[in-house]
Amino acid sequence: MKVTIRQAETADRATIAAASRATWEEHRARQPYSFPENGWDMLLARDHEIAFRDAKGQPVAVSENLYVAEAGTQIVGFILLSWHLRADAPPYHKGAVSDIWVHEDWRGKGIAKELVATAKELADAEDWDELTAQVWEGAPSARLFEEAGFQRRSTIWRYGPDRPARPLEPASETPDRGTDSWWRWAVLAVILACFAVIMISQQ
Repeated sequence: MKVTIRQAETADRATIAAASRATWEEHRARQPYSFPENGWDMLLARDHEIAFRDAKGQPVAVSENLYVAEAGTQIVGFILLSWHLRADAPPYHKGAVSDIWVHEDWRGKGIAKELVATAKELADAEDWDELTAQVWEGAPSARLFEEAGFQRRSTIWRYGPDRPARPLEPASETPDRGTDSWWRWAVLAVILACFAVIMISQQ
């Protein structure tokens, strides 16, 4: 069956999200010390959400940085690229593969190669200085990127216990300035000092 590559649509989101989460769990099974249990919700979920929004945060029906491989009516793979690939995003000279997946029944059939080839074509069209991809130890995608002409740039060495990674904590919110009275007095003091200087200079 012929496989086609197209831009992802809103109707594809649930399938793509489920596949992405499953890939995260595969990584966790290999390296539980590097992939927190809630990591997908805290990190990748946002990237997948942004893929269906414009620069102003409004929903879009068709993504400009998320592409799917489709066989008939079945999604058999996808690739998520940097959000600034979108036409309304500020221009930027670098890009990255944020997420990639191929259905287990369709692996070894060249689908991942086609998805990466699409990413390379987009990078060339955007005149990016580079397109990067992070590959974790044990992931089968290392050979994929090497064969696609990517060059190894760095290796991260890890030391630490092999226990499951701790869950990610939500980012702390900015303190409510309305509850801190000290800063109001500081601002008032500065205003009064400026006013005094102006009055003295006019005398």
